[in-house]
Parts: sequence; C-alpha cells; structure tokens
Amino acid sequence: MRQISGYLLLSLAVLFVTGCLDHKSSQPLSGTSIAGQSSYRDCPYPQDYSIKFYTGKSQNPNDLIAVSANRDGQIRILSKNGLLVPDQGSLFYSGGLIPDISYPQLFPKKIQSIETYRGQTLFLDGKQLFSNGWAGKLQIDHGMPNARVFAGGEDFHFLISDGWNLCYFSQTGEKIWKGNFQGLKKIEYAEDRKCFLLISEGKVAEYLPGQPIREIYSGPGITSAASWKGNQTVVGTTSGYLILPDKHLITKLPCTEITEVKVIEDQLWLGSAHGVFRPTESGKYSYYAGERWLPGNRVTALEKGPDHSLLVLTDQGLGQICSKMMTLEEKALFFEKQVREKNIRYGFNSSSVRLTNGYSSAQTGAQPSDNLWTAMYLASQLYRYKVTGSEEAKENAYESYEAMERLFTVTKIQGLFARSIERDFKIDTVREAGWEEKELASGSPQSLWLPAADHANWTWRSTASSDQAVGQIFALTTILELADDAAWKARALKSLDDLMGYIVKNDLYLIDVDGHPTLWGKWNPAYVNQFPINVSDRKLYSSNIIAFLQTAYHFTGKEIYKTKAMEMMEKFGYLDNLLRPFSQIGTSENDKLSKLLSQEWNHSDDEMYFLAYPGLFKYAFTPELKDKYKAAIQDHWSIERPEGNALWNFIYASTGSKEFDLNRSIRFLQEYPLDLRNWAVQNSLRQDLDLLPANFRNQTTKELLPLGEIPLYRHNGEIFRLDSQGDGASLISAGDVWLLPYWMGRYLGVIK
Repeated sequence: MRQISGYLLLSLAVLFVTGCLDHKSSQPLSGTSIAGQSSYRDCPYPQDYSIKFYTGKSQNPNDLIAVSANRDGQIRILSKNGLLVPDQGSLFYSGGLIPDISYPQLFPKKIQSIETYRGQTLFLDGKQLFSNGWAGKLQIDHGMPNARVFAGGEDFHFLISDGWNLCYFSQTGEKIWKGNFQGLKKIEYAEDRKCFLLISEGKVAEYLPGQPIREIYSGPGITSAASWKGNQTVVGTTSGYLILPDKHLITKLPCTEITEVKVIEDQLWLGSAHGVFRPTESGKYSYYAGERWLPGNRVTALEKGPDHSLLVLTDQGLGQICSKMMTLEEKALFFEKQVREKNIRYGFNSSSVRLTNGYSSAQTGAQPSDNLWTAMYLASQLYRYKVTGSEEAKENAYESYEAMERLFTVTKIQGLFARSIERDFKIDTVREAGWEEKELASGSPQSLWLPAADHANWTWRSTASSDQAVGQIFALTTILELADDAAWKARALKSLDDLMGYIVKNDLYLIDVDGHPTLWGKWNPAYVNQFPINVSDRKLYSSNIIAFLQTAYHFTGKEIYKTKAMEMMEKFGYLDNLLRPFSQIGTSENDKLSKLLSQEWNHSDDEMYFLAYPGLFKYAFTPELKDKYKAAIQDHWSIERPEGNALWNFIYASTGSKEFDLNRSIRFLQEYPLDLRNWAVQNSLRQDLDLLPANFRNQTTKELLPLGEIPLYRHNGEIFRLDSQGDGASLISAGDVWLLPYWMGRYLGVIK
C-alpha cells in the first residue's frame, strides 16, 4: 500500500549504571571496514528510559507536593493526604503511588514539607523538623505552628519559615537568628556560596548567616531559584528563566512557564508546565515530555533519584528518568526479544500490535503490508546469522520466509501473492462503489478476503501492491545472497521467478483475481509515462521495475528479464526516468491523479526506492549502468541526509561510498527510544525550535530533533513530524525500523 498523506528487565538489570544527568553522545571510533569505509566500534553509551508511577483513582493528581530520595534508594512523596511511596513499576509496567507505612508514628503528623539532606529525608510539621536517619537524633523544636518550608545548610544548621517569619537553628535546636521575608515560598541552599536563597513571587534574596538579607533580583512571576556554577543564580519564572547576575530573560525554550529549577550533579534541570528539560553543550535543550517519559506534563518538583536517575514529580504522578550504559548489540538483543514476544504472527513481523490489557499480552492482527514489514525483519535476521552464526536468527528468518512463501501458495494463481492471510476470517469479495477513489484518497487498500487454496478455514487478502512487491523481492534476494541452505534457496528462487514471470507475462502489471491490475501494481509504460516528469511515481516505478528485472535475470539467467529491462530503458525511457534528479520532483497540476500523487513528498516512496536500490546497483548489466545507478542513488541519498536514517545511509554505503554519514547513523540507532508504544507527542508549542516554512518534503525544522523527543518514526514516515496522537495502547515492531539497519551495519562492517 502506498500512503498518500501526508528481556528488558533482565537486560537492563545486568547493565552498568551511568547518570542520565550528564549525557555525552558517543562518537564513532577510528576504524575501517573490509571495504575501506569508516567503522564504529560498538561501545557502551547512556540509553535513557522511564519508569512511571501514576496517582490512583482515589488520589487527587494535583495534591502531590514534594519528593525525596534517601541514600538507601527509598523514595517518598509528600501529598496533601500524607506520605506516599512508589509501588511496583518498570519500563513497560507502570506503577502506582501508595501510602507510606514504614513509620506508623508519622501517620498522625501533618507533614508540611520534605527535603533530602545529606542522603536522608527530613520532615517538617507544625512542631518539629526531624529525620528518621542518624538514629532519629535530629529533632528541632522550632516553635512555628505554621512552618511550611525549610532548607539545610552547613553543619546541620537549618533555616525554617512559615512564609513570613524566618528562624535559623543549630543542630541542637538553638535559635541562632530570626528575621522576616514577605511571601516566602521556597528556600534553597547555595552550597558554593554558603548562603540560603529566599524565593517569593516577586523577589529572590540571599541570606548569608551572620549578615543581613540581601535582595538579588526582583520581578514578576518568580516560581523557583537555584545556585549554579558557584556565583550564578538561576531564577525560574512563568515567562522563562534568568541566570544572574545577567538579568536577560531566556525564552527560547521548550516551555516558558518554569515551575521548578534544580541543579543535580552539576546539571541544570528546568521543570515546566509541559515537561522537563536541561541545557546541553550545543546550546539546545534535551527535552522529556509526554507519557513516553512522564505520567503528567506539569512538573511539581525535581529531585536526584537512586542510581543517578532523575525524579520528576508531576500533576499525574512520579516519573523516574533512568539511564543505563548499553551497547548497540545489547539494545539489539533487547529488541530481538521484544519482537519475538510481541510482534510475531504466523511468522510474520506485525508492524504494530494492540496492548488492550497492558504490555503482558499483545494482540496481533492481519495487516495490509505483511510482505514489506516481514521482509525487512527477515533480512535483519539473515544479516545477524551471517555476522554471529546465531542458529536462533537463522530459524527466525526461515520462519518468516515460510510465512512469506505461503502468501504465494494461498492464491491459486502462480506468481500472485497475497497481502496477508488469516485463520477463520471473513470472506469478503465485494468491492464498494467508488472503491478506487476511496483508496486513492485514504491510502488504505480494499479489504477483500478470499478462500485460501490450502485450507478451507483460511482466507487471504487480495489487491497486492508495488511496495509489497518491493518487500518480496528484497526478502527473496537476501535469501539467495546469504542463505547457506540449498533447498531454501531453491524455494526462494522459484518464488522470485514465479513473481517476475507473472509480472512480465502480464505486460508489467500485477493482475489480481478479478483479471484487472491492482491499483498500485502497474509498471507498464502506459501507466508510468502518463505522469509528468516531475511526479515521483514516474521515476519510482521505473527505478523499481528495472531493479526487479535485473535481479530476476541475475539469479535465474533467463534472457526474457534482461530483454524486458533493456526494452523499458531504451524504448520507453525508463533509464532517463530513474536517473532524473530529485531536484526536479515536485507538485503537478497536469491531471487529477498526478495532482493527488504529488501534493507532498511521499515517504513510502523513499522506502520503496531504497529497498530496491541493492538490486538496481549490484545487478547492473554493465559497469556503465552501475556508475549511472550509483549517481542516482547518491542524488537520492543527498536529499535524505538531514533525516539521518541509518537504513538509508547503510544501503547507500553498500554502493561503496566512503562518505555515508556514519555518525548520524549511530546517533539514529542510539537515540531511538526503548519504549516503542504510541504515546502522544507535542512539539509544535515549543518556543526553542526554528521552524521552516511549509515545503514539499514537510521538513519542519532545519535540524532533526533527538528521536526520543519526536513521534515514533517508521522508515515510511515523516521524521520531521512534530506532533502525534496516542495512548500507549499499541506497540510498533523494532524488527524493521531498528534491527534491519543495525544488523545490516554489522554485516557491512561499518559497525564492529
């Protein structure tokens, strides 16, 4: 279908811990592949993931006030209804918040504030400031019935306030100093300067013990402040933040409504009304928002968590952003396990599965592109087998091939393959009135199901399309190139010959069961050359069919395939079509179909081009043609470079090019999130992005955002898309989107 439109628990447990608080992107280390290309030696890098703890149905989500974690890894949350602790919780199994019952003596106390001080949690109520650490010896009777904020300074000295009165106490409870500060909301201790920051809605002041209070900033909408880099003070406001002594308001941010400022392990973190972010060395921000990272977007408090994690208290619960040192191979093994557990259906790679009852059981279903997604997963497993010798990978590939092979045998027509198959499914052979227009407009193929040839209770879906053919030939070619089983290769060769024989016999049409070409199975010149030269379909279909015919000729040796390919290139201009520069591709008003197909760049086309490029380049009839093909592939790759897609880069690398953006490819593989659920993402409201004007390729920003910040990306999708809807109730497969480029990179030797 062409679209017109726009082991984790086990694996992570054994990895070394690093701080998500200090990321540095891994750079490819020096090395070369057998082909003399640059290579990356796989080494551990910090991989982020999140654990979420949601408020319960009986809890008011806006009642969460503060969070603390002690040196034993115990996390406590202060709510308006008492103390809570996180319950259960892992990457895919979100936890909850339940009452803290560890110290029954705390039940009757009306705790107003909690803070972490020297690895212990401190509690403040209307009578005392106290802790359960240090044998419970820390207990200060402060005499302030309405006390609500405090901070700890040097030598167990504490500053406590009720919002107006201030009292400074020694460890033994001696009142050293008292004063006033109107409207005090927060107190933060600046360790480098040995002073306390006093924060109200309109002022920030310093209190250095032994000296008078000194105002350092005044302005509207102050929400928080923290000391940073010794003599600097970061002030958060409802309109951005400042770094004193410079009073310039910084507003080019993911969200300007700052709710919390916190410095943790020398890293500045900014909580906001829509997520949490931190400045990077490049001058940009690493941004964590949406349910991929947080249970809610409005941040209430930030705190250092266990194992260098970041605790983000929100209006809907607690998010714990964690980071583990991980190699790409370890990430691959994590995804391998997930795909086998969640995304395999009759051997097919289901591109998306439903999580109707949570992560434990994924519901698969027939999908219109089973050929394509399975082909990509199959190829990944053969690359894995050739690199590692894994018998499991070989078995995975073989199982997927059996599924793809059966798509041929169920149709009763030699050479015609099904879109999908299903057991005990409906039989529906009636096309709705106006079906072709509906399919053109929606990109969704007709749901036509017919009885299978091999079992009476099975059905198969018809209306196969060009991208399905791309998938079949990509898979069959990979088997013929890499498999070491002669019988298996013979079966693949038959499928290839049957398919291409069927297409050639039918004058380069894919003829469906009704005797007519499928909507997208048309490579005949009457269809292809009807389009103006600036419509991509003219170039795409020419490129694909020449690649198919060359591949068929290479493996079968049948002259008819070479003859037909040469006829298309010499008589019907297919060589000119496929060599046409992408700079000439654009919109067309020539006719209704051309207009529809060219209204914007179709990223499904990229997938079809690139998966067919190996057959176009490697099996060229002459060296001269190979040089021309390589130039055409390079032209395509050059416009795709901003996307940093590792698969496109590695397919281009297979032409022998020395420059194929290895750095960006590694970034793609490292940044791709572990959580592949369809969480909603919203970046269009961000104030830190430089947006491009509307354009044909729908590129929204000059530079690509980190993959953990954008909607889940598939190879046929728009990687520059800023927003997406989602509820986390479906899971995409890593089999095609991640495992294929990774294992291809390993096979090519550009990842070692």
